[in-house]
Amino acid sequence: MENIKVLRRQELETREVMVGDQILVSLAEIGNFTATAHKITDKGVLFIFDEYVTSRPMNNQRTNAGGYEESDLKKWIDTVLLAAFPEELKNRIDDLSIPTVGELFGHDDEWNNEHFEPDEDEQLPLMKERRNRVAYLNDEWEWGWLRNAVKQRFSSAVFAIVGSRGHADYSNASNSCGVRPEFWLVR
Repeated sequence: MENIKVLRRQELETREVMVGDQILVSLAEIGNFTATAHKITDKGVLFIFDEYVTSRPMNNQRTNAGGYEESDLKKWIDTVLLAAFPEELKNRIDDLSIPTVGELFGHDDEWNNEHFEPDEDEQLPLMKERRNRVAYLNDEWEWGWLRNAVKQRFSSAVFAIVGSRGHADYSNASNSCGVRPEFWLVR
């Protein structure tokens, strides 16, 4: 057979994480997942889970009052989800959350800019490829929450989501959508 170029995944221990590297995260009773490094700074490494870990409503009531910061989903993430992380990661996690519209889509789309509450995040390089924005829950495609609420002048009950085809969309806060955590692993 002639030589061909292949990409081969290999597990190794290293102190130097690179964008695209994956880690295995065991979340207590929730399950085992991979998370990919998306950004590296002096602060640490931003990891985003490759799949949704569960499906939950953003709020139990149909409202986006207070945005993500005051949502029922954030309360669940700050308590139940954080507690499920292994100790060796839990002690180094900062800013456990979910992605923003900016991180996944950037700010070039005028409709997104007009309808979603703004964020200051730049699109992550790996998220420029649609397939990296698509995620699954239990082997089925799923819609997933983003941190941005829809602006009040359009709706007081809706948050941004990433659709099953990797596009930006929105859903009522009381609907259940995928939860794809992101976190900074501090150095």
